[in-house]
Amino acid sequence: MAGDLREFIRKSNELGECKVIEGAHWDVEIGRIAELSLSVPDSPLLLFDNVQGYRSGYRVAANPFSSSRRAALALGLSLELRGLDLIRAWKEKLTSLKPIPPVYVDTGPVRENVLLGDAVDVLKFPTPKWHEFDGGRYIGTGSMVVLKDPDTGWINVGCYRSQIVDRNTVTMHIVPSHHGAAIAKKYWDRGTNCPIALVCGQGPQLWATAVSPVPLGVSEYAWAGGLLNRALEVVRGETVDLPIPAEAEIVLEGEMPPPEKQSAEEGPFGEWEGYYAGVRTPHPVIRVNAILHRNDPIVLGVPMLVGTHDDSLTWTVDLSAQLWAEFEQQIAGVQGVAFVYAARRRPMVVVSLKQMYPGHAKQAALIAAGSYRGATGVGRFVIVVDEDIDPANMSEVLWALGTRCDPKTQIDFLSNRPSQASDPRVSPEQRRNKDFTTSTAIIDACRPWAWREQFPKATKTPPETMRQVREKWGRFLFD
Repeated sequence: MAGDLREFIRKSNELGECKVIEGAHWDVEIGRIAELSLSVPDSPLLLFDNVQGYRSGYRVAANPFSSSRRAALALGLSLELRGLDLIRAWKEKLTSLKPIPPVYVDTGPVRENVLLGDAVDVLKFPTPKWHEFDGGRYIGTGSMVVLKDPDTGWINVGCYRSQIVDRNTVTMHIVPSHHGAAIAKKYWDRGTNCPIALVCGQGPQLWATAVSPVPLGVSEYAWAGGLLNRALEVVRGETVDLPIPAEAEIVLEGEMPPPEKQSAEEGPFGEWEGYYAGVRTPHPVIRVNAILHRNDPIVLGVPMLVGTHDDSLTWTVDLSAQLWAEFEQQIAGVQGVAFVYAARRRPMVVVSLKQMYPGHAKQAALIAAGSYRGATGVGRFVIVVDEDIDPANMSEVLWALGTRCDPKTQIDFLSNRPSQASDPRVSPEQRRNKDFTTSTAIIDACRPWAWREQFPKATKTPPETMRQVREKWGRFLFD
């Protein structure tokens, strides 16, 4: 597993999966180059240097996880794993994970430069405007936000977008249902500012943890320590009582005043669904009181670009593995779970099931729709397939959908399901009423239980047999 961001970039380069791009402009051009790169499978990590208007060495990294090997590298798994095997390996790692609390150290690379007072200037970093119609330059895309619950002292780390306002002010966009919003509200309800640290470049396992549905009450730092199998090193903030990753690239320390005291216009932004989300509306801000950064810092960019082979594989693997692990604590027979990468991850999930009793497929679908991992975000389609279907292989899933599902009798609908403001399917009237809900289609694409034994036999070779064929003959076909 790669440790900090620089080690991840170095190891990606050793794999032949890193390209340096020099001379691009921060205004849309970097975003368009990154989007173009996603038009081919397993596209490289891009490292932009000599960005127009900025000194050499101040860099932007983009498309960090757009290949299976780099997703495996980020998660500390075998680089040869693909598809459901990659999800299964990650599930097994999560199931055995034991959180390891972070340890404070006196100093670290993040403290190579400490800027205070008039020296604070967020604009010194080559922050891209990622999409043509974004409301501004977003320094917070592949970022993580550190907050402390004022009641319990619980340290929470989440991934929330952040747009630059001026040299010492950035916005903060947090979906109201997320943990960070609940913590900030506790401070605001007391009439006080919320201490906050925005980390704009960190190791891949930390970013994966920040976007993952880590159990409530467990610190993402401890979770990341469990992934690394060692305690994560943190330093104390310069102006906030918060733990900062010692090997972070850039950290903005500050405070968020109650929105009624200070806010700034934010948005729109090209969000993960592949559409611009929001309009220019007042948002909470971070008053940046200090900047910590390494020499030759790297802004980690994980913008939501739409490409044929886009940059969300790590997230898809994590969501799939977590939901699969949750299934194993509730019902038997689940052979695999995969959120559909090409459907923007969260809106569609496929469950492979060995049917064991009448209603088993419907039960599995309802668990997927109702669990925290399955219902997070925009869960619009749940598809259940038989055990001979690889849920991570959309060709097989569509085969099952096209030949085993009777639309009239095997599709049901759930209404008033949780969604969020970035969902492009929320109607204008719903938005006016702040009704961020959607519906979910439950699709049973399994052989009908009542006559499954009479269902025509498939010509497809069983997976276990095909594995034997691959072991014997694969080297002649694929080496």
